[in-house]
Amino acid sequence: MVKRLYGQGHAVVGTGARPLHDLPVDYPDIPYLQANQVGDFDLTVTNDVDRVIMAAGTGFYRPLSEETAGSVANVLQVNVGAVVQLLHRLHPVLEKNGGRVALLGSIAARGAAGMPIYAASKGALAGLARCLSSEWRGRIVVRQFALWPVRTPMHARAGYDARRIDFMLMDSDAVAAHILWAIERPGRASSSINPATLLQHRLAGRGR
Repeated sequence: MVKRLYGQGHAVVGTGARPLHDLPVDYPDIPYLQANQVGDFDLTVTNDVDRVIMAAGTGFYRPLSEETAGSVANVLQVNVGAVVQLLHRLHPVLEKNGGRVALLGSIAARGAAGMPIYAASKGALAGLARCLSSEWRGRIVVRQFALWPVRTPMHARAGYDARRIDFMLMDSDAVAAHILWAIERPGRASSSINPATLLQHRLAGRGR
């Protein structure tokens, strides 16, 4: 999404937990703010922010009995707590600029054996989106997109061998194109993106 927005001529600022030297080699030459997403973190907010995409996420593919208190707290903080903190801080600027917010959720929130903490965090994100969409109606647009599995390195980091489901993984660039198209249009506070969604999007010639 960063590459697409930058290529379209938008002024883009990236944030993340990783240091700059750990980003992909094709990451655009844009301002990047390394932010600790656990606990209270410092993030300078400019007055011209009008679009925010919350895409950070973490989690582990393992049963609850194998989780630790530390890992549970970390997943909930990154996937939910950091989002709440950032939206609380960005709210005045977004309201002034008629902002739009995209929260990247997961269909795992419907119930996924083996990832209970991740699923719970994404369920909380969907609930947050519905509440804020109502609370901020007419001032700030909030959309949560529950994603079908996407082809990214996250599966390996979570301890899951995604080769068994590779045939059903969505292309990350196609997902990015759809989200950037959808966030600018009316829609439900919470909606899903699956292979059928992307096929319809492509056939209609949207977001290329």
